[in-house]
Amino acid sequence: MERLNLRQLEIFSAVVDAGSFTAAAEKLYLAQSTVSDNVRALEELLHLKLFHRESKRRLTLTLEGKRVYRYAQDILGRCSALLLDVAVDSALELTLGASTVPAQSLLPGYMARFARENPACRCTLLCGDSAAVQQMLLNGDIHLGFVGSADDRQDLIYEPIAEDRLVLITPNTPRFAALKTQGVLGRELFREPFLFRERGSGTQKVIDNYLSEIRLDPQVIHTVAYVSDPTVLQRLVAEGTGVSILSALAVQETVAAGQLLQFELDETPVRRSIYMARRRKSSMSSPARTFAELVREQSRASVRLYHFTTERRQTAMDQNRELRLTQMTSAAG
Repeated sequence: MERLNLRQLEIFSAVVDAGSFTAAAEKLYLAQSTVSDNVRALEELLHLKLFHRESKRRLTLTLEGKRVYRYAQDILGRCSALLLDVAVDSALELTLGASTVPAQSLLPGYMARFARENPACRCTLLCGDSAAVQQMLLNGDIHLGFVGSADDRQDLIYEPIAEDRLVLITPNTPRFAALKTQGVLGRELFREPFLFRERGSGTQKVIDNYLSEIRLDPQVIHTVAYVSDPTVLQRLVAEGTGVSILSALAVQETVAAGQLLQFELDETPVRRSIYMARRRKSSMSSPARTFAELVREQSRASVRLYHFTTERRQTAMDQNRELRLTQMTSAAG
């Protein structure tokens, strides 16, 4: 069965408002034949005569035509209200997704600044591991995603927005403090009891790649537990349950507070990027574009700071290495 469509109602209403097919066609930028065909199709669908056509100069509605016009006005008005309501509401909404490290270390600062500069907008932040956030993007559940790893997904665009590195963390005990003073690297502590992040996290993917690069079989590591929450994991390490590898961004406050010690994993720091991701074939809303530009602006500043601190850190590591070599030479002599 043929169905009524909004276009027919729009053209019919325009004819009524304009008073003629010719005037309606000019207003709608349509051919007069198109206007006539749509009105005729509406009459055939409803099995009604909508206009008295005795006068060529001005159309008048039949009784049935007046009823249809009232319905058309109500339907078209409701549709306009729906579109306006959804458009206005969407223009004020921004939904973000983030994996654990960017959610805890980066998004609070981004969102606070965005809220100050765009007080009319409302932000929603959904959290999960990197795999879950990327799936949210593919499903269209979020506008922008922030993850610690970039998968080979053709439907997503990844943009690096922050530099991070992985470090080994230990309890702040005299034994580990002495090892840190000696310049011991994290890879030299793999015989300790270990706690790892959960599978699917961006951090764990980088850890797995690193273990593969140094040809260390994960099976030889004494794994005590897998923990999804890095805050809980840090607490377990601080309590002496074992050691772990985490993002330097994630542990910076705990280390600064003296609850944990951190060791560089290797002579060359194990670095990774934090990414802002979005769907390739989806246009960004105005709030999403504004938020993305804010992130890029802060990213440029943080990258400059990161490179400065990295150079200082590398100098300190080189000095520790030279000190260890001197100590080993003295002991051998």
